[in-house]
Amino acid sequence: MGKRLDAFALTSRKKFCDPTATTAGTLKVASALLWTAGNLGLISWVGCAPSSSSLDGGRDHQKIETLPQASPNGNALGQSSELSGSSESSGSVERAMKAASLGDWKAAKRFLRSHLVSDPGNTSLQEDLARVAMQQGRTMIAIEFLQNVVDSNPDASMSIREDLAQMMMATGRPFETVAIEESLIERYPEAVDSRFALAGLAAMLGLDEVAVGQLRWLAQHKHGHFEGLVVLAQPSQVEPDSAMCEKLLQLCPEDQRAQYGPAKRDSLKLKWRQVADRLRPVVDQHPEFIPGYVLYGRALMELGKIDAMQDWYVKRPQDAQSSPQYWFVVGMWAEERGDHGGAARAYCEAALRQGANDSETLTHLIASLRRIGREDDVQHVAKRNEHLTQLHDLTKTLYERDTQSQKVAMQVAETMSRLGRVWEAEGWARFALTLRDDRLSDAKDRYLAIRSRLSPETPWDSSSVVEELKRQSLELPEISSLSSAPALDRKFALGNSKFLFADEAEARGLFHTTSLAPEANQQGHYIFQSNGGGAAVIDFDLDGWPDLTVADLNGKPMQEDSNTDRLFRNVNGSFIDITKESTFRDHGFSQGITVGDYNSDGFPDVLTGNIGQNRLFRNNGDGTFADVTETVGLTGRLWTTSMVIADIDGDGNADVFEVNYCGGNRPYERACRSREDNHLVACTPMDFEGEPDRVWAGLGDGTFEDVTAKWMKQSSPGRGLGLVAGHLDERPGLDVYVANDMSANHLWSLNRSDPGVADESTSLVEIAASRGLALSGRSLSQASMGIAVGDPDCDGDTDLFVTHFAGDHNTYYEQVGRGLWADRTYRAGLSEPSIDHLGFGIQWSDFDNDGTLELIIANGHVSDLDRSDVAYQMPPQLFRQTEVSQWAELPQGELGDYFSQDHLGRALLTMDANRDGRNDVVVTHLYEPVSLLMNHTRSASEDSSLGNTVGLVFVAKQSHRDAVGTTVQAKVGRRILHAQLTGGDGYMVSNQRRISLGIGNATEIESATITWPAGTQQTFHSLLSGRDYMLVEGDAEPTVLFDHSDQG
Repeated sequence: MGKRLDAFALTSRKKFCDPTATTAGTLKVASALLWTAGNLGLISWVGCAPSSSSLDGGRDHQKIETLPQASPNGNALGQSSELSGSSESSGSVERAMKAASLGDWKAAKRFLRSHLVSDPGNTSLQEDLARVAMQQGRTMIAIEFLQNVVDSNPDASMSIREDLAQMMMATGRPFETVAIEESLIERYPEAVDSRFALAGLAAMLGLDEVAVGQLRWLAQHKHGHFEGLVVLAQPSQVEPDSAMCEKLLQLCPEDQRAQYGPAKRDSLKLKWRQVADRLRPVVDQHPEFIPGYVLYGRALMELGKIDAMQDWYVKRPQDAQSSPQYWFVVGMWAEERGDHGGAARAYCEAALRQGANDSETLTHLIASLRRIGREDDVQHVAKRNEHLTQLHDLTKTLYERDTQSQKVAMQVAETMSRLGRVWEAEGWARFALTLRDDRLSDAKDRYLAIRSRLSPETPWDSSSVVEELKRQSLELPEISSLSSAPALDRKFALGNSKFLFADEAEARGLFHTTSLAPEANQQGHYIFQSNGGGAAVIDFDLDGWPDLTVADLNGKPMQEDSNTDRLFRNVNGSFIDITKESTFRDHGFSQGITVGDYNSDGFPDVLTGNIGQNRLFRNNGDGTFADVTETVGLTGRLWTTSMVIADIDGDGNADVFEVNYCGGNRPYERACRSREDNHLVACTPMDFEGEPDRVWAGLGDGTFEDVTAKWMKQSSPGRGLGLVAGHLDERPGLDVYVANDMSANHLWSLNRSDPGVADESTSLVEIAASRGLALSGRSLSQASMGIAVGDPDCDGDTDLFVTHFAGDHNTYYEQVGRGLWADRTYRAGLSEPSIDHLGFGIQWSDFDNDGTLELIIANGHVSDLDRSDVAYQMPPQLFRQTEVSQWAELPQGELGDYFSQDHLGRALLTMDANRDGRNDVVVTHLYEPVSLLMNHTRSASEDSSLGNTVGLVFVAKQSHRDAVGTTVQAKVGRRILHAQLTGGDGYMVSNQRRISLGIGNATEIESATITWPAGTQQTFHSLLSGRDYMLVEGDAEPTVLFDHSDQG
């Protein structure tokens, strides 16, 4: 949760900037330098100047009238002229100046030519004429004279060049201004102010490579400052000044290059269609403008316009290969064509040109190297990428703490040092010494340790990774012929259904509200009140009807003063509150709830996560529960959000993985206020330290041992909210994926060749960054909350979907190779519909039983900001596929009353509450009763019934009996359906522990091949539709549990 990292700011330091301007905040200012209103006003008075820019292929300056070339002279504009030469020359000067003063510029130029014939080495007259033209407001004439001086005189003074740059900017030619400033700096490299100006202007235009070059020099010559360090840390995320660019476009529509800034800003928000629309005329008008060309190519790839790429490639500018982004686009294109060796080569070329400092590039490089079997090379790059991810999270934490945390700033410095970026490290450490909050007793010593590594000979980047990349680039295969790839045929049949849900909680006896302290609704939320409470499905009495437990949290954190969580028994589809009779008592400040058979006695147990002591309730098998928390050895009073009971190490015993959120006491003490009305709002989690997650190993006797220190190395603890457990990557054993709030997500993978043998070598390795699951596709950490897991594209592997904060997109991670994922949100059509929503609970589920999954999301803000542009209560969303990996949101008015209303949605789970073979949904809220959304979806055709379904329940014998991680491959006609029994289930919930397979009009599953967690396989034949079966590992035949016609 929290604010999105929008942009960076540099202090205004240059002549065409407001000298009174100050840094407006690193998270809110749109670009680097702030131009004065006077300069923008001058643009509107003058209009467009003649065009000339090295960025645009060096087109010749369009002079009003050709003037003779003069030899070098160093006089500056405004200095008195001391003209030498004959009396004829002197007369020409006087006549030229008089004609200029009268506004007769044609005569003035005639006399100037006469003067240059007799005194060709003197440019003072042109400078004086330029001054007169400026006084008369004839800016373009002044530009003509000064441009001629600069073009003909390599030693033209700084002031002449500065004046020319300022006038060129005032006439709406920023790219020419950039070229002039670059020329000035090449001639006068110690021009510090000009370097600041160029860095700022380049950042405003989106030319981050130009800005970075200047900021590096400034940092290495003791002129660095905090804003420059911010840009250097993440240059690709600097937002151009769209307002300035739009103003330039209005004044000079014939120069479309100013579209690049807004286009780049659109690209940061994944608005790729707008990017392509903006840049198409730029590429046509300025074919040598490399930044526009490469970003246009990226937009074509993101839009799936592969057929247009051949034309894009043929029309590449001469120096396009100097751009890292060119190579990135080529890598994307090669990857799309299945040329993974060529993709690796292209991404390697891009990384080399970026100094191996762009996480997005390295993530793609890692994936491509893995797909061609270069695992040894992967390790070097993956380690670098891990440090870059840590750097991103640390800088983000610093911004969220108002850039005043000495502790975090020093951590940024030390991470920079580990990356080999010592110059930046010294700057960050020096900056840390000035900060007031989170003071360190050894701050000076830590600064000096970094400073000792620095000398004038220290290279900008001393990492060995760049040299390693150079070696790799020589060994990688060449890129194959670039041409359009044939489209993949991955069609499948989609049902024609009318989705409909009805909230029947009250009618079916499910009365519960996840309540907060009474004053919260009026006063606003502390952060600990904003996340809501969870729910879990449990068939505690083993009667085949799914029961339900839900959380409550109306007391105080770390106390036992909340109303107890509730347990509802399902009796033929209706619910009865049996909390009292069952002796199920948890008065803690509850969060997530999970279910599992921790002691393998055949009865599912309940584990509740609290802000305080988590509690394990043993199912006694007689309808009652016993609190065995202390008996089994579960200890600790932390803020736990979600958990899972599963056999993580594969030894046959249930383990526990607990996801934790914020650490310390400050989250329960600090009150954050709205800037609008001083209303209490949830603080950003980055204000607080992350609490490390914990893992408990089951010892086989019903007790647990905290093995966190043995199994996990948590270099960057997150603030976790959701999790799923299952076979996710290509390695044996269960994996755990954790959604972290505002920092990189974690994928914990079992690191042992034989997962069935528990020994001292057992460990969980965090690999999310190297597998594409840590960040968004643009290498940004997000406010991750809920997780959905499944195979929505029906290709046989596991994909993930993660919900995020309002103002950011949810993220669809498609598995594109074994254990490799890519952000496909935009391509799938799932980006834009999520921007205005704050998503929590989420599930993929087949609601119409056609064999393909739908996507359902519970939404609602954490605080009432009282803003017209940010909703508090929000409607839920339901998406279906229109074709493979293409999604569309269904109209809320057609889905039932619940979808037409706004809610503060939180946890969301699926179950078949009435055993009719349709998946139903339970949603918890703040200040609103729990909803039970019964699935009344029907076929769109009146003469056709809804698709058939088969339900599967699993019991493992050679591993833990809950069988988490079991996979199913079901043959239905010509289709193969894939599914996996996962645990954790996303956000604070536990789904019904059952796989539901929709088979459309088919009447049976012809064969179902089961891969059990221990690795053994079984095939069951002829599973008839309309039934739930229990499959027991090793049993030859399935057991029919019930028919779906026996519905409640």
